[in-house]
Amino acid sequence: MSKHTLALGALLATAALAAPARAQLPHITPFSFEGRAGAALPMGDFDDAGASRGWTVSGSVTYHALPYIGIYAGYTQTRFGTDDDLFGDGEFTDAGWDVGVMVGIPTPLIPIDPWIRGGMVFHRLDAEGFTDPALNVETETGMGFAVGAGLGMGFGLITFTPGVSLVRYSVDGDGGDRTISYMKADIGVRIRL
Repeated sequence: MSKHTLALGALLATAALAAPARAQLPHITPFSFEGRAGAALPMGDFDDAGASRGWTVSGSVTYHALPYIGIYAGYTQTRFGTDDDLFGDGEFTDAGWDVGVMVGIPTPLIPIDPWIRGGMVFHRLDAEGFTDPALNVETETGMGFAVGAGLGMGFGLITFTPGVSLVRYSVDGDGGDRTISYMKADIGVRIRL
């Protein structure tokens, strides 16, 4: 009887300890896909050049190297209008590639997980539709950075990810280097497969 009692006790203890250990790390597939959309606000010299509020869309793929650390790569396009009637129907289009690292901050007691990310951007700025043809320019691709933070609200394999970010890069345009900087407030939908 003591052998059966001992074996049953060992089996129950193993089952009781295995469940909490498995629950500590969530099941995270190696890849996630995310689409984002929102508003953009020009800053600094870019704002002074006549750019006004705009909208932004982006898509990215993240490889989760560790449970809460991912390496992302994606494409972003942001369009800005102009403040001044002298510019006509001109608009600025910022577009390019983004790569970087995203870190999720686990909060096991609540269903909302903060995240931060930062990386490099390889963007270009095009200006078109301006009354003065000299203002319609296309720049070479410039390099800079993007940093952001937000919240993740998960529902199974789908997570809603509102956030804010700062984008800043330099381009070589007519008249020398120009710094493009803007803030984004957007929301994303992340799907893990």
